[in-house]
Amino acid sequence: MALSLDHPNRIGELTPWEVDFRQLDPGRLSTAITVRSGQAVSALNIAMNQRVHQRGVSPDGWKTFGIPRRGAIEKWQANDVTDSAFLVFGDRDGFDGITTAGFSGSVVSFETEKLEKLAETCGFHLAGDEPEARKLGTKAGLASMARLQRAVVRLLNDATANWSQNTEEALMLEALKILTDTDAHFDRSQAETRRRALSRAIDLMLANLEDPISIEEICRECAASWRTLDRAFKEQFGLGPKSYYMRLRLNRVREDLLNRSFDGSIADAANRCGFWHMGQFAKDYRLFFGELPSETQ
Repeated sequence: MALSLDHPNRIGELTPWEVDFRQLDPGRLSTAITVRSGQAVSALNIAMNQRVHQRGVSPDGWKTFGIPRRGAIEKWQANDVTDSAFLVFGDRDGFDGITTAGFSGSVVSFETEKLEKLAETCGFHLAGDEPEARKLGTKAGLASMARLQRAVVRLLNDATANWSQNTEEALMLEALKILTDTDAHFDRSQAETRRRALSRAIDLMLANLEDPISIEEICRECAASWRTLDRAFKEQFGLGPKSYYMRLRLNRVREDLLNRSFDGSIADAANRCGFWHMGQFAKDYRLFFGELPSETQ
């Protein structure tokens, strides 16, 4: 849903947000928002052409985070904001910030129960939920924030973009990586632990091609944290577990399409490996193999 509003406080009429935005500089204020929601994730993009004092409370029962455009935030919770800040809205206390003229940013909310369950299963230890502008200090954290923003923008701007439980889990994992982007959360597992986790994870992936299991389930079955699993895959393949799983499934589809004894359709081959959104499957296939599934012979 994309809307142009005559006043940003109308957001409170259309969404669960409680907002009290106040224009600070003279001129006509225009606000544009785009909103899209799934089962446990909600995404929003907002742009305003004037400098604004933003106050409010994010939706109850959800953990909400913001990624502003560079230079778009002057202050957050009375503190100066750097370009590498990841905004934490908190899920109880109100937020308070000052945005510049021409502000735009992406906001993503996760159902608190689902996010905390994923964090616990995958070995992410979350700190408090007070509002803050969290400065990211590592390349990995900045990369996760960039990936999260790109994914949110794509979901908001492309109505055909697949929004599934796997999509929501991927967004949550990026947010959890950002929130635990400190030395205290780096993986310190032993090589043998990673070897066992890697072997078990690949076995699980091979056994679940048609109905892919989530990374949360893989972590649980392997008794390994996400960071341990991610490190194990990257040490071995240079890829994270989700990327490896996707490539494994794409390769199996291609094998079927090249197999002269396979008499099913492209959709049959894709469905056998857990691809049900055919438009997205065709894009992923072409991106990886350099040709459409229909061109594979």
